[in-house]
Amino acid sequence: MSASTAGKAWHKVAEAGDVADGAVTEAAVGKTVLALVRIGDRYAALHGRCPHAGGPLAQGSLEGGRLVCPWHGREYDPFTGQCEGYAEAARTCAVEARADGIYVALE
Repeated sequence: MSASTAGKAWHKVAEAGDVADGAVTEAAVGKTVLALVRIGDRYAALHGRCPHAGGPLAQGSLEGGRLVCPWHGREYDPFTGQCEGYAEAARTCAVEARADGIYVALE
């Protein structure tokens, strides 16, 4: 377990086949909504609200490897949450692709 997942629990959010390559899929753990992203064989998960204005990131699109918020077009790196040119970053979660599905680590 890495330091970033210490004190967090792993939750299954999707089957491996549920997330298409180059797509954004909405997933939920309790009341926490996530934007689940797949680029090739890598998965990323971001908390579902854009830090800029609360837009629904899971309804965004992937363009050039960036998750684009559907409200104002801010582009987030799905793996780091960083938005070029802005200090605010989207919250990310650790993700693991396992034989039985896709898991995220949450408190």
